[in-house]
Amino acid sequence: MEVSKMDIEKILHGEEDVQKQPDLYPDGKYRWIHERSYYKIPLLMIFIMKSVAVLIALIWLVFVLVNLGEESFWKEGGFKNTTILFAVIMAVTMILIVIGYLIYAKKKGGKYFMIHEMDEEGIRYITLPTTTDLAGAQALLEPLSDTKDPDRADDALAEAAGISYSEFRKVKVVRAYPEWSVVRLKEKLISTEVYLADEHYRFVLDYIVSHVSEKARVIGVTQRSDKPKPPVPPDRELY
Repeated sequence: MEVSKMDIEKILHGEEDVQKQPDLYPDGKYRWIHERSYYKIPLLMIFIMKSVAVLIALIWLVFVLVNLGEESFWKEGGFKNTTILFAVIMAVTMILIVIGYLIYAKKKGGKYFMIHEMDEEGIRYITLPTTTDLAGAQALLEPLSDTKDPDRADDALAEAAGISYSEFRKVKVVRAYPEWSVVRLKEKLISTEVYLADEHYRFVLDYIVSHVSEKARVIGVTQRSDKPKPPVPPDRELY
């Protein structure tokens, strides 16, 4: 998995595709790089908007309940005015969130790269902060799988923008988004997303569903598959 200087130049100039297919490495883990666009898959913005909308709605509900026994609140238009006010606050807040998200996305270059690392126990997410980190992501793949020298992986990960991990046995909900080729894993307190190329989406989704607890809810999938997981993704070979 050595990356030559010529390979890096091709990557940086858009002459080579991002490795989006899961490859099975000698250490028994699948790894792939995903180039995420902030614009095409705005899940972060949607999550923030939903959270803020729920918060505003709850504040409105509390305000209404507090004034529930006030006769003037209902007869003199208090309820109507309050509802209009909160609707305006909601609309303005949503607009500000969209503007803020677009500014943030532009500041980040519109996209970033992440490495997914998946095995029988769970998935690790390694994020890299800027668009120029594709070469760095490619260079990380080989030391991450070096079982003879684990320190190489630690040194390589020192440059990562963030590292997180989802343990399959702790996952409570698996939510599939086939239109975006995204799988969301919800644990008790955290939620993470797995990003894939379209042609490998079903493989990874089936792998995840076959490894989470039987008690986990699976949404967006017709049924759980009882078939054993394939040893390698379609059209891929073990190194």
